[in-house]
Amino acid sequence: MRIPAAIQTYRRPHQPNGLNLTMLVTIVAFLISSSAYTQSRYDWRTNIDQVIHETDSLSLKSQRTFYLNKILRKDEPLKETWYYTVHNRNIIVFEVRYRIDSLEYTETYYMNRGRLICMELYETDFLSFYEDEIKHGEVFFFDHDMLIQYVTVGNGLADLSFRDPQYEPLRRFYKRYIELQKNILSLATN
Repeated sequence: MRIPAAIQTYRRPHQPNGLNLTMLVTIVAFLISSSAYTQSRYDWRTNIDQVIHETDSLSLKSQRTFYLNKILRKDEPLKETWYYTVHNRNIIVFEVRYRIDSLEYTETYYMNRGRLICMELYETDFLSFYEDEIKHGEVFFFDHDMLIQYVTVGNGLADLSFRDPQYEPLRRFYKRYIELQKNILSLATN
């Protein structure tokens, strides 16, 4: 079957068929660069999870412990157990555990490059039947001292709960961090 000359498309001899090579390379380069950009974007949660995983792994190998005896209300003694891990001369995680009446409190602070990235506060029954039985807990995620996410678990408000989750956790962290540094120095001189 012949195509009538009026319908047949005219092609100049110097024009290539379809897309030219430059156009094809440009499209492929665009697709590769856009997929690489979406995969390499800054994802704060993945970054924090990776740092916490590495920190926990190092803590299993080189965690140090000391105890502080304090006086609570009405001359009640309070014994705090402090755990901390140092890597490349920097504190990367520290934890404080103490018991008041029948409740055990755990405060864990994860650091990256000298800054708080995650803070966990848990209240559990002391010597409970289930080890992971949490009455109340709070987890704070930070990026450059700015609260990114705040998660609570359990029932009701605990003694550890914060009215202002943006600034009070940071205030508590800096207070505990200074206390840790003072005690590390005093342990080093003894």
